[in-house]
Amino acid sequence: MSVRTNAGTTLAIGSTQTNALTDVYTSVGEVRNIGDFGRVYNQIEHSVLSDRNVQKFKGQRDDGTLEVELGYDAADTGQAALKTALDSDSDYNIRITLNDASSVSGSHGTLFHMKAKVMQEVKMLGDANNIVRSKVVLAIKSGSITETPAT
Repeated sequence: MSVRTNAGTTLAIGSTQTNALTDVYTSVGEVRNIGDFGRVYNQIEHSVLSDRNVQKFKGQRDDGTLEVELGYDAADTGQAALKTALDSDSDYNIRITLNDASSVSGSHGTLFHMKAKVMQEVKMLGDANNIVRSKVVLAIKSGSITETPAT
């Protein structure tokens, strides 16, 4: 089967070391939604009066921003690491692991590594029928995303 659900996908935060692939990661608990990421180019338009055609060009690229929704857990070490990173200007290593590993011992799911700044951490309280949640915004450093296929 080539498509899967997100059930079992995990998020982890590492340190500020240069090599994201060899970093040591701490799992972030109670992840409800990781959000979208990927390269997007700005579109530049040029309109020449004489031919009425709009010419389109690719401009700067941006690898995106993750808006991660968590069930707030003050005792979770991964959530604490995100809060610590919030007060830093450094890029932290982030790892997303999909739940698509084979059944062979020692295999791993598809891995996405990236560098990101933690830009926001806010509580989401809602009404009486909600759990206390937290939203963390991760600004991805463009050009830092790597993908390692599942084994």
